[in-house]
Amino acid sequence: MTTDNKAMLDRVITEVFNEDFVTMRVSSDEAHGSHSVQVSSRYHEDRTVIIRAGHVWMDAFIPELNVQTSILVDDGEEDDDDEDAIVAYKEGELKRICRVMHAYLEGGGRISERRSLLGRGVVRKLVIESDGFEWRLGRNHWSGPKPV
Repeated sequence: MTTDNKAMLDRVITEVFNEDFVTMRVSSDEAHGSHSVQVSSRYHEDRTVIIRAGHVWMDAFIPELNVQTSILVDDGEEDDDDEDAIVAYKEGELKRICRVMHAYLEGGGRISERRSLLGRGVVRKLVIESDGFEWRLGRNHWSGPKPV
């Protein structure tokens, strides 16, 4: 079974983000089943996110901070017994990531910065609470969700 990631992403984006947000499809490697949508807030114009859905992962990237988070999901290609449950699971995980990005776009989250260990540049971390969980987004390392 292969989930229609484009349709799923469109459904979830429409459900989570209302008219206060601008959404735009982003070019991606759609031949490999990955689809991307850029979302920005009408009220916090300096905040933008890119949400991607693939067959085995969902992720969100914040370009202005250069941080991201990902969730690995199983597309169920080996076990087609409960197709509806697999789609519902993947859609639920995508909604979680979208709600975290929704909170960021509304002005939420705490940003911390420290100098790089190599002395070149700054390492940023964004901590966001959403639905009772804490997400830590970073450039090369992220964690989430962890109960608050």
